Amino acid sequence: MSSIVLQLQQESLDRSVSVTDLLRKSLVVSRKLKLREFEAWINAELIGYGSQDEVPLYRKVKGSVKFFNPYRGWCPIIVKDPIQGEHLSTRNITQTIAELENLKNDKDATFFHVPFSQETERRICKSLNTGFETNISLFVPQTEIVKIVEEVRNIILNWSLKLEEDGVLGEGMTFTPQESQSAKSTPQAVNNFYGPVYNPQIQQLNETADQVHSQPPDIEALSKFVNSLDKSIQELMLSAEQESELRAEVETIKSQLASPKPKTTILSECGISIRSILEKAGGTAVGSLLAELTRTVF
Repeated sequence: MSSIVLQLQQESLDRSVSVTDLLRKSLVVSRKLKLREFEAWINAELIGYGSQDEVPLYRKVKGSVKFFNPYRGWCPIIVKDPIQGEHLSTRNITQTIAELENLKNDKDATFFHVPFSQETERRICKSLNTGFETNISLFVPQTEIVKIVEEVRNIILNWSLKLEEDGVLGEGMTFTPQESQSAKSTPQAVNNFYGPVYNPQIQQLNETADQVHSQPPDIEALSKFVNSLDKSIQELMLSAEQESELRAEVETIKSQLASPKPKTTILSECGISIRSILEKAGGTAVGSLLAELTRTVF
């Protein structure tokens, strides 16, 4: 019988073999070799990533933020604050690899919509001053979806090559005790098998683009929020690292608020970081803190 690891290499080079099928075969190999970390990555790609899961770098995509104008259709939005603009135009893609392969193979599509939450839509609509609420969406080029699918194929290829280098081939679907032992020396972290991912530039916006002016945070509301957050940190069920990071952001905001000229960019960056930490936190205070944070214009 032929080697299942060599089969993986051959099929990774064969465009007619779907990445979903490659992942299923990789699951067999990782399960038999007891490579739990790599197995967990495979399962995440097959069933999709949860809201609390860490998403690999290659699944972070960039696009163009647009709003729907009933008279002109979808219109691009220019965000003047670079930090806020980066935050709005970057998104984690959590769908299963099978769903992404279907999108990748859609010959009639060039862009895909990634909608925003209702809360974010309301904040952006308020900044636009259009006088009406409308849909806000991130337009992601199809090439970004292609990038994700191809990166997963490359990871499987590089992983199977490393297994071969370590003398792990497998006869059919069986591995010897020596091969299982050798496999333990093979790196399991997925980022060992792909290089840096460079996001493409956002498409050029045309002269009809509307602008979102970066609003300075409400200093009074921000001061109230920071005091509330400071008193509630220990109730948020954070890891030691997350708590340390959150306290550092709070101290940075406090120092800015004490300044006669607080820097909006620094406050905005801290607000984005705090929101990210709170979204991963637990406890009864999280909901009210996130709502209060939103009211500070972050």
